[in-house]
Amino acid sequence: MARWQEFRTCPGCSYDFATGEGEHSCSYGECAYLPEELDVRCEGCGFNYFTMEGNPPCDDPMACDHRVEPLAHVENYRVWLERRTPVPLPR
Repeated sequence: MARWQEFRTCPGCSYDFATGEGEHSCSYGECAYLPEELDVRCEGCGFNYFTMEGNPPCDDPMACDHRVEPLAHVENYRVWLERRTPVPLPR
């Protein structure tokens, strides 16, 4: 299993790395432990390719020179998110 698939957030961390919402259990602004394969933000401007939100300086973020890596990470993030979201038990 790849390292990014095994990534676990720190205890008490409810921060959503894709949306930027939630609380950190640490004092980091960005998670220092987040594997590169789960980073869905543009390295140049921080545009979020998972939520398609941000304020990019370019006219079309889908034509940005920096789009290739974060776009490739979107599917990784979806898979990771599905695996860590608990499935409700039947009643």
